[in-house]
Amino acid sequence: MSLPHIGLALIVNIIWGFSFVAAKVAMEQYSPLLFTAMRFLLVALLLAWFLRPVKGSMRMILAISLLVGVVHFTLLYLGLSIAGGVSAVAITIQLVAPFSLVMAVVFLGETIRWRRVMGLLLAFGGIMILGFDPIVFNHLNGVLLVAGAAFCMAGGIILMRKLSGVGAMALQAWIGLISFPILLVFSFMFEQGQIEAVMTLNWRPLLALIFTVVITTIVAHGSWYYLVQRYPVSVLTPYGLLAPLFGVGFGVFLFDEPISWKFIIGGVVTLIGVLIINLRTAGKLETKS
Repeated sequence: MSLPHIGLALIVNIIWGFSFVAAKVAMEQYSPLLFTAMRFLLVALLLAWFLRPVKGSMRMILAISLLVGVVHFTLLYLGLSIAGGVSAVAITIQLVAPFSLVMAVVFLGETIRWRRVMGLLLAFGGIMILGFDPIVFNHLNGVLLVAGAAFCMAGGIILMRKLSGVGAMALQAWIGLISFPILLVFSFMFEQGQIEAVMTLNWRPLLALIFTVVITTIVAHGSWYYLVQRYPVSVLTPYGLLAPLFGVGFGVFLFDEPISWKFIIGGVVTLIGVLIINLRTAGKLETKS
């Protein structure tokens, strides 16, 4: 990867790390499905200019929208609401990395060199040290929901690699438009108090929602899609392991959470793993022009 693209990948993961905090704050007022529906409604409105049918790609766009927009985010935010804390969710969602690597080998025919395998194992091991303590298993239902969300996101990444001729903003706009009505119906089927939550002005949850829409959904996911179109999945997914590290860091800074030996050791091991992954191996990576 070029240095600017490495920097972009790091910025995206800083945003994703903070998004766990933002989502937790937003769901102090908005129920999970309502929050997700509002998120995608605002995305569709902000990116409405990009909503143009793409000949030959609409079925793939529909599949990505259902898998990522509806199923992934529903499972993720439901899991976050019952998992007992940000840490367990931030750790479990990193299953996207191994899921994506396996799918890339099976469906895209990509190869993974031994150095990246070692780096991935170190990075994932660091994440486990960072947050997988016994308390996680007291909220097993939430953890399983987030694991399902990770699997769906991995599948979505593979589908994105097969999608061509669709820009990042256009894809985000279509995901928002397709996902919003489905999620809103689910919200009214399974949740209560939607109107009261929307009509009550509370700045903290509202600003958290705006951050999730503009920064996380449009900027971060759009930037990641830009990278996905240019680099193999096996190169990009290990960087996603940094998101929970940043998430825990924001938790320490914003909520005065103590820094434990797990945080220090896990963070160092994770960064070493990502460094190993990014070292040059035989041959150069080919990127799309």
